[in-house]
Amino acid sequence: MKNIKNYIPGLVLVLIISLLSFFLNQSIKFINLEALTIAIIIGMFYNNTVGTQARFKPGISLSLKNILKLGIILMGFRIDSHVLLKLGPRFLILVVFYVLIALMISNLLGRFFNLNTRLATLIGIGSCICGASAVLAVAPCIRANDKDSVLAVSIVSFLGAIGVIVYSAIAVSGFVMTPVQYGTWAGLSLHGVAHAIAAAYAKGSESGEIGTFVKMTRVMMLVPVSLALSFVYNKRDGNVEKAKFPMYVLYFLIAGIVNSLGILPQSISHIFASAGSLFVLMAMTAMGLSVHFSQIKQGMGALMTGVLVFVVLSISSLFVVLHLV
Repeated sequence: MKNIKNYIPGLVLVLIISLLSFFLNQSIKFINLEALTIAIIIGMFYNNTVGTQARFKPGISLSLKNILKLGIILMGFRIDSHVLLKLGPRFLILVVFYVLIALMISNLLGRFFNLNTRLATLIGIGSCICGASAVLAVAPCIRANDKDSVLAVSIVSFLGAIGVIVYSAIAVSGFVMTPVQYGTWAGLSLHGVAHAIAAAYAKGSESGEIGTFVKMTRVMMLVPVSLALSFVYNKRDGNVEKAKFPMYVLYFLIAGIVNSLGILPQSISHIFASAGSLFVLMAMTAMGLSVHFSQIKQGMGALMTGVLVFVVLSISSLFVVLHLV
C-alpha cells in the first residue's frame, strides 16, 4: 500500500472537479446535463489540454477503482425492489443475449480491420460487460499483451464517456421513452459501470435505479465469460488465470435488499445513498481524467471496431427495449 500522502493530490483534484461539476449542474440549468456528465467532460478536457501530472495519478487511480466500488455499494441503498419488479425476467435474457452478440460482432469487425483476435475480444468485453475494469480483468485470462490492453481501455473509456453525453442529451430531449425503458437501455448498452449510472440517472431516480441494477447484472457476466475465454485461448496451457468474482456486486445487492426491507432508518439509508452519489461522481471525474486522445489515435482500426460495436448494439438494444420493456 502506498503512503497515503501519495493519494491526497489526486483525490483533491478529483474532489474539486466533482464539486465544480455539481455547482455547474445546479447553477446553469439550461445546459440540461447532469453533474456526472459535466464531470467527465471537464476531466477529458483537462487531461487532453493541460495534462494530468504524475503526482495526481495515484489518487485518480484510487477514485477510479476503490472509490467507484464503494460508491456502487452505497448506491444500493437507493434500490427499491418494487421498482425492480417492473423489469420481469426478460431483462436477464436481454443481458445474456447482449453480451454474446457483442463478442461476436467485435470479433467479426476485428477481422475486417485486421486486428488480432485478443484485441478484438478485449474491445468486445469492455463494450458488453463493464468497460475498462472488464478489459483489465480478462486480459491476463487470454494472455493479451500490455499494448492491446491499454488501447482497449482507452477506446472503451472514451466511447463510454461520449455515450454518457449522447444518452443524457436523449434523456432530456423529449424522446418518448418511459423511465423503465430508458434505464434498461442505459444499463444494457453503455460500457463502464460509472458510464451506465451517469446516463441512467439523467432521466430521474427511477431510471437510475433500473439502469444501475441492469448494469450490475452485466457485471456478473464477467466470471462465466472469463472462464469461457480462458478455455478458448488457453486450452493447451494448464496454467490458466481466471478473473475473480466482483464481490462489490454482491454487496450492492445486499444493500438493495436491506433498503427494500426497511431494516435501516430512512435517514441513514439516505446518507449512505448520498455518499454513494458523491463517490460515483468522483469516479466519473477520474474516468475523464484517464482518457487519452493520443493513445486512441494510435489504433484507428481498433477505434472503428469499438465505434461500430457500440453503434450497432446501442441502436439494436434501443429497438428491443422499446418493444419488449
